[in-house]
Amino acid sequence: MKEYTLISSNNDIQEYRRHLEKNNTSIVAMDFEGEFNLHVYGEKLCLIQIFDGVKYFVIDPFNISKEELAKTLEDRRVMKIFYDAISDSKLVYKQYGIKMQAVYDLKLLVDILDFDKRGLDAVISRLLGITILKKKKFQQYNWTLRPVDIDAMQYALSDVEHLFVLKKKLFMQIEEECKTEELIYTIIKKAVDFDKKTIPGILKSFDYKKLRSTEKKLLQKIFDIREEIAKEINVPPNLVMNKSQLFRASKDFTTIKTMEFNRRIPRNIRNKFIERLDMI
Repeated sequence: MKEYTLISSNNDIQEYRRHLEKNNTSIVAMDFEGEFNLHVYGEKLCLIQIFDGVKYFVIDPFNISKEELAKTLEDRRVMKIFYDAISDSKLVYKQYGIKMQAVYDLKLLVDILDFDKRGLDAVISRLLGITILKKKKFQQYNWTLRPVDIDAMQYALSDVEHLFVLKKKLFMQIEEECKTEELIYTIIKKAVDFDKKTIPGILKSFDYKKLRSTEKKLLQKIFDIREEIAKEINVPPNLVMNKSQLFRASKDFTTIKTMEFNRRIPRNIRNKFIERLDMI
């Protein structure tokens, strides 16, 4: 079992940065666990896992200020090895306005090397011959819960355990295949555009593109009301109205009257939702 230092306050995270400075640490492996509209409303950073090559650290951000998180994540003096960092970078920007700096995303190297399977576990298995256990068990874990399950924490730490070795192996292969220059160009081109507006996945789906113009406008209005209600009672929007119901209503608004609600949605909230929809 991996031992780790828990960082859960402003004082803790300040001490962590002093530890990095004292030990002249200029590179760490890092990963996030978050909530993405699966158990509660919205997208939230829930854990930051760190490995400095010797020690493991877990930052619990719930009681740490935005300013202290920014000092850690925006520090250019410490390189942060990630695997597929785009969604993590966008998460902390959306939630805190933090623009992560000095990020070394190993997924870019895997893309350049054109691996057939590009998930982190598949890459670890291919290059290191290691199989990550209990993956499925924690894919839908509720990371907002405290305390975090012991096995879940160990699973989270496994995402940073091998990043140093992966970095070395991947870069060696990049050099062997004479793709260093391509890597440099890719890093420049793939820089995260923090100011690019995020479009909800449902509004980019094939089903949405098939709708008529009037149906798209109606779906957008229903979508916005669904978001308001879900945020108000802190549940995933899909519990208020699922994707199938949303598309049916955009094509035939009368289906709203016979819609079956999830049992987690209180009757007064159901009535409020219908009332707001009737005002469209």
